Amino acid sequence: MPRLCSWVLLALLAFTQLGGSCSEPDAVPLEELQKDLPPSFDYALYCDEKGTLVGNRSAVLLVHRAEHLEHVYADSRAGNSRAQALLKQLENSLRATGKELARQSLGIACGSLPACVVQWHKLDEFMPSRGEGGMHLRQVMAASFSHEARLQHVRNTTLAAVLDVLLVGTALKQGAAGVTEVDAATAEARAAAAEAVAPVEAGRLALAGLEARIAAEELPALEARLAEAEALETGARHPRSLKELARHRPASSQPPSGIEADHPRWTSYVAYWHRRYEELAGTRPLPPGASEAKPPLTWSSYSGLLNTFQRSLEFQRSVTRWLQQGEGSRQWLPGMKQPLITDNTGLQLEGRAYPVYVDQLAVDQATLGPGRSPSVHSFSNKQHSFSGKSWDEMRAQLRADGQEATTKYGREIEVRRRGHPLFGQKVRVSRVHLVYDARGLSSTLQDALVNAAPEFGVQLHFYVP
Repeated sequence: MPRLCSWVLLALLAFTQLGGSCSEPDAVPLEELQKDLPPSFDYALYCDEKGTLVGNRSAVLLVHRAEHLEHVYADSRAGNSRAQALLKQLENSLRATGKELARQSLGIACGSLPACVVQWHKLDEFMPSRGEGGMHLRQVMAASFSHEARLQHVRNTTLAAVLDVLLVGTALKQGAAGVTEVDAATAEARAAAAEAVAPVEAGRLALAGLEARIAAEELPALEARLAEAEALETGARHPRSLKELARHRPASSQPPSGIEADHPRWTSYVAYWHRRYEELAGTRPLPPGASEAKPPLTWSSYSGLLNTFQRSLEFQRSVTRWLQQGEGSRQWLPGMKQPLITDNTGLQLEGRAYPVYVDQLAVDQATLGPGRSPSVHSFSNKQHSFSGKSWDEMRAQLRADGQEATTKYGREIEVRRRGHPLFGQKVRVSRVHLVYDARGLSSTLQDALVNAAPEFGVQLHFYVP
């Protein structure tokens, strides 16, 4: 399936007043909206005296101008007939959009998630309001999307991931004004997504050019890890001053030399840059767990971060396959009779607001059952360049990795992966493992590190993908 006209179809929110072709001049480009300086609010900008939309761009501009949209919504709730008529047209258009979006982005056109087709991250740029009006319109579209998706027999895990995008962490509520299509199946799907705690921007990883088929249950883990990696990235960043930062504003239509304008990594960077700008400006809440707003990375640093993240993801999945094979589990888990290996498994720790995600969780199914203590092992995968480092530096790195792994994955945990035999149960981790990339390390150094690892509470393995 082709891209949804660079997402302009969704940007137009299926407004019947605007026509149906993405090639029409009335399809307002994102770059133009980003430069929009809203005038003082006036209904005449958008509709006639009866509330009927006028002009081919009025609806798009109203949805994009957060303060104006909230003004209309508040007036509508207060009984203003003009505002009510105007809002009703927006609602009808959003319902049509949700239905069309489900038809085009789900099913046979997409192998794993809708993320592989739709540029979900741009929803926030076209409809930025987090107020009651903005969330109301998201609910309307989400309800329509959900209804059409269920007609296509889309499984709840996929549907939940999409609803998390449309609602930005806000649950659908039965009986919300103007929303009547939310039923028990939708609530069940949405509840599954809510367990991730942190809102999931479904598909941002795929759109960033990460070559991976992402299962719905993996999205919270990969999103959280990418956010953590970005926060720790020491590469070049743009200036913190909003005035200076604005001079570096990227445009989707103006990519760096050698990069196509619609390249997934570039469109991802533009969206990422604007999120960081809004966080610094105080118009967007910080992501879960973040203590301060940081300026965006430069394009070069951002692209390098994704390259590193991609390599880490490939290494992790290679380790998972090794463990899931008979030979791998026999070597690293010799005491397990029936090992079950899952990756990117959510673990809730006492006293922690958000879950952590372990690279691999191994459970001996032979130890499960009432009154029994399950054998549970956790794995943390690391790739380091030890070239040119002294033994003391290597040992210090091992100590830091061991401390991180035992703190995150080495105590009492509650498994938060639906479908896992220990889902919702609190268990104690029996052993914590570290897995290092063995490339470039001599057998002598490997043996020395393996012997030192127990001092830091972990068992160390080496693996060559």
